[in-house]
Amino acid sequence: MHERDFRSYCDALVRASQNGEQRWAWVHKGDRSYIRLEKKYTPRKPKRYVDGDAMKGFLEAQIVADPACASASDSGRILSFEYHVLYNESYEVPSLLFNIYEEGGERLNLEEAWNTLNICEIVPSKEMYHSITMLHHPILFQPYLNLHPCKTSELMASLSSSLNPIISFLTTYGPFVNLELHEVCFQLLRSK
Repeated sequence: MHERDFRSYCDALVRASQNGEQRWAWVHKGDRSYIRLEKKYTPRKPKRYVDGDAMKGFLEAQIVADPACASASDSGRILSFEYHVLYNESYEVPSLLFNIYEEGGERLNLEEAWNTLNICEIVPSKEMYHSITMLHHPILFQPYLNLHPCKTSELMASLSSSLNPIISFLTTYGPFVNLELHEVCFQLLRSK
């Protein structure tokens, strides 16, 4: 993907998101720029059920993934997710960087992020460092979590017919890092 195309697709996402709950915005630092989204999230942990309970027979993974199974003990914790999508000049693909913050502003470290995102349920432990890593943001020069771009080139090649490959990229990789796009962004794809 050429950088001018990246900017055009991001621009369309930013414009479309202005009518929704999730508002992406451009951030400019010198001659570099990226789009940014911040959202709040309340993590949920599964309830523990006893024999004879209506949930008996369901797999634990199904119970964990069900938001209705949140425990009261974890319902007060609020996290902030900050997402950045920027152009990776080396690979000519979009990069998704993010950080997770406690309510008081403390940034979660890599292992805490893995636990919050339940990465161990998706990725084998020996591959954890190949999925989400920590790096210095190439524009801000601060530590950020990075959805490792090793397969992004392949993904982007498969999205050649997408009306907006940035939206397709985010809907493919976003759910792994608690990022799901608002319906307004999908209207952009249907309106073309």
